[in-house]
Amino acid sequence: MIDGLHGTTNWRTGSWQGYQAQNFECVVDLGKEKEITSISSNYLQDTRAWIVFPKKVEYFISQDGINFESIGLIVNTVDAKDDTVSTKDFTHHLTKKSTAKFVKIVATNFGKLPEWHAGKGGEAFIFIDELDIK
Repeated sequence: MIDGLHGTTNWRTGSWQGYQAQNFECVVDLGKEKEITSISSNYLQDTRAWIVFPKKVEYFISQDGINFESIGLIVNTVDAKDDTVSTKDFTHHLTKKSTAKFVKIVATNFGKLPEWHAGKGGEAFIFIDELDIK
């Protein structure tokens, strides 16, 4: 997820990490305190395959890996009914100078598939393939 290689819309290639019925959360240790200008994470949507963009993605920074400060929230604007297989970067550009040793990403799962979906009541997946911290 931090190798710089972005997956394609063909999720069957193994480039994606999939999480069903749960939020995606991870903490990246940058090794030392660094200036952060933007944070991005890339997701896939293939609604027919139960893979739906997260409802929202929130980014946090920390100096100690324990106390995190929210620095950006991105709410998904792509309708889950859109059955076009697509990828989307959820990118947050920081407006003020910030430094951090740790970055946390929390992507909120879509949840149960709605009545209009062929798999109604089933649990959606989040597919993520790349994190980019600049």
